[in-house]
Amino acid sequence: MSKIEYVHHNGARVGYRDDGAGKPLILVHGTGGDGEANFEGLLPHLSRRRLLRPDYAGSGLTEDPTEVLTLDHLVQQVIAAADHAGIDRFDLAGFSLGSAVAVRLAALHSGRVDRLVLIGGFVHASDPRSRLQFGLWADLARKDPATLARLMMLTGFSHAFLAGVADMEAVVSDMVSGGNWEGVALQAELDLRVDVSPDLRLIRAPTLVIGNRCDQMVDPAASTTLAAGIAGATLAWLEGPHLALMERPEAAAELLLRHLAD
Repeated sequence: MSKIEYVHHNGARVGYRDDGAGKPLILVHGTGGDGEANFEGLLPHLSRRRLLRPDYAGSGLTEDPTEVLTLDHLVQQVIAAADHAGIDRFDLAGFSLGSAVAVRLAALHSGRVDRLVLIGGFVHASDPRSRLQFGLWADLARKDPATLARLMMLTGFSHAFLAGVADMEAVVSDMVSGGNWEGVALQAELDLRVDVSPDLRLIRAPTLVIGNRCDQMVDPAASTTLAAGIAGATLAWLEGPHLALMERPEAAAELLLRHLAD
């Protein structure tokens, strides 16, 4: 069982999970997820690392009254968790919105990040489809969480994965009852404002960008753009949907470990 810790920072109670021993790797989750949901499947494959999984504002263990989120606010919460855990330098991996958080963190705190991995990330959400999606997420999170849960399942996972779910309504019910839906709305609204274009040239850490070839939430081309904007970055692909990280954690872990071992 993970060790759960809390740190008070700037009016929030930030929770994080701390597992294992070895060189630290901080894992930053995506919109509507948390450190447990997004990364639990990776743990058996990263047993030689110390894994820190902070939940930022709007998710999981963290309680934060902030009404308008910014990337800098989330970066500060990740740093607060690292400081509280006594970790100075670390490898860093971010997924989806967590990828933008990781980019900003690596740009602002380059002396603390040894290696960087960005999974299913994006530079900005200025295209019409992304604005339609994240605006719809924010609206449904406040008005109809069950419909948003179904939509996220449909667009996040593959056909084959969903075909193997025995009781979909039970899954949706669990998502609705366990979710912080106002937090999801705030995170989706942040997705609409994200633009890490100026940060990319400031990244000094060796970087791996992992795209999802069958992604219906984030355009796979966004991973190509991310990699092109970071000096020396490597681009790799998972053959799956946006949540391939959760469907096939062993494949994601193989790419991570190969990069982190270089």
